[in-house]
Amino acid sequence: MIKVKNEQIQEEIDNPIMKKANKKIFLNILGAILIMLYFVLTYLAYTFLQANVFERCLQTATMVLLAITIVTFEIAYKKDSGLLAINGIEALIIACHALAIPYVTTVHKWDLRWYVTISGYVFAIYFVFKSIVIYTSGKKKYLDSFSDISEIVKKDEPRKKVAIKHNKAKGEE
Repeated sequence: MIKVKNEQIQEEIDNPIMKKANKKIFLNILGAILIMLYFVLTYLAYTFLQANVFERCLQTATMVLLAITIVTFEIAYKKDSGLLAINGIEALIIACHALAIPYVTTVHKWDLRWYVTISGYVFAIYFVFKSIVIYTSGKKKYLDSFSDISEIVKKDEPRKKVAIKHNKAKGEE
């Protein structure tokens, strides 16, 4: 029983549909790690740097994130890729988050460390949910690849009958 299950798992991993889904999940997790690294660095910079140096670092990080967003959107537009566009939107949200940090901490009187920690948790949950959705859609495509019903029930265009006028002899009427 275990051997059969291992063979099924190996067959699933070797399938090109699941390989593509696993590659998307890996890139998604890599993006999540980079974003978590940004949150950790922001937390540490706030803790160990002076206020004016931290503000300058935060401004630089915001500009870099905005540049990454613009480049991602341009590449997504050029390749006409919806997946890259979604990644660009994620980068834009991170850039807006970095831009809003001074405002949120001063107006709402929140501690920056709590704000960054909570934001990190929210983004982590988002990326886990996104990975689950990618895996589920890949698994559905993989399972649909076994079914040949779509080929059997293929909707063919109905053939149009051409009206043919029969020539009748005048005397036969």
